[in-house]
Amino acid sequence: MDRGARVKFKTGSKARANWRVLDGMAGLVLARYHGMQPGTPERVDVVFSAGVIVWGERSSEFEEVPVEHKLQ
Repeated sequence: MDRGARVKFKTGSKARANWRVLDGMAGLVLARYHGMQPGTPERVDVVFSAGVIVWGERSSEFEEVPVEHKLQ
């Protein structure tokens, strides 16, 4: 999951309710990182259009949303 990727919480994610993000709402990855201890899970910061910013959530709680390319 790279910086700038569009993501949403996985279906059934308990973390989604903690952050008060609506089901299916897509966000943008601001940053991804690992903790200082070896073996710690990857974390991400994600901003959602509703103004909610999720700080330091496990990346495993998210899935990438395919970007639709529209030709004009």
